Amino acid sequence: MIVKQNVPWLKMLFSVSGSSLRFTWRRIIFMTIFSVIVTWVELRYDLEHFSLTAEPFTMIGLALGIFLGFRNNAAYDRFWEGRKLWGRLVNTSRSFTRQVLTLIGPQAGTLPDGLREFQEDLVYRMIAYVYALKHHLRKTSPFEELRQYLSAEEVAKLEQHQNVPIALLQDMGEHVRQAWDQGWITEYHLPIIEESLTTLTDIQGGCERIKNTPIPYAYTVLIHRLVAFYCFFLPFGIVKTVGPLTPVVVLLISHAFIGLDDIGDEIEDPFDTDPQALPLAALCRTIEINLLQAIDVEDLPEMLEPERSILL
Repeated sequence: MIVKQNVPWLKMLFSVSGSSLRFTWRRIIFMTIFSVIVTWVELRYDLEHFSLTAEPFTMIGLALGIFLGFRNNAAYDRFWEGRKLWGRLVNTSRSFTRQVLTLIGPQAGTLPDGLREFQEDLVYRMIAYVYALKHHLRKTSPFEELRQYLSAEEVAKLEQHQNVPIALLQDMGEHVRQAWDQGWITEYHLPIIEESLTTLTDIQGGCERIKNTPIPYAYTVLIHRLVAFYCFFLPFGIVKTVGPLTPVVVLLISHAFIGLDDIGDEIEDPFDTDPQALPLAALCRTIEINLLQAIDVEDLPEMLEPERSILL
């Protein structure tokens, strides 16, 4: 995620870093150069039969603006839903840790042997789950980070699973069952902890739905084609009216339409590693620090800071 605060208006106006120009400048320059050629040929040779009127571009431009707005709204809805799901993940991980530390144990008397280690182990598994979910959504390997909180044998078993986060949730559920068998959880508290595990499953399912169900490809292709054709033929429709300033108009309109088209592609997948995507690594680190503090760990990792205004 791009993190920039208090950027002067003039600097933001000409900023390239973080804008769609990083990916669209070649297309915009091509359209502008092509419009320069069309304008020069038209003004020099006055080829009336190659000119168009501006009315079709007015109507198509209005419809195209509506289509682009609809697609970008759909893409942003996916981005914002992904952020809400990870907000729920932050809250649920904190709630699960509190439940493990306060609801698992005897109702009275001294703490049985091994209970504190059992509680801390469940908290470590919660941290491992968060990191595993991040890697699952980004299609990267999670095992290097999992080795910080799980044994080598457990990591080796997880390497056999296609869906590592689900395997970790199953493992956490089995540990809760062991606590029930030991008499460390009452029949009143067990449903509360199980509800937290179920919520984690729902959160992961929502993230997978966003990840695995992109905006329909046919709609995306149609928008790309309409934007390309509109910008390509635009100089033929305005050269008679605008004259030598046609390339300037094409440059501005191409920047607007091609930029909007590209933004929809960038935010369609909120879990990607693109600078516009959600900062999953930073969210994982926040959860990690919060949960380690809950079990009184003193050697805490540092919060992730933006690098070149990008928070991963």
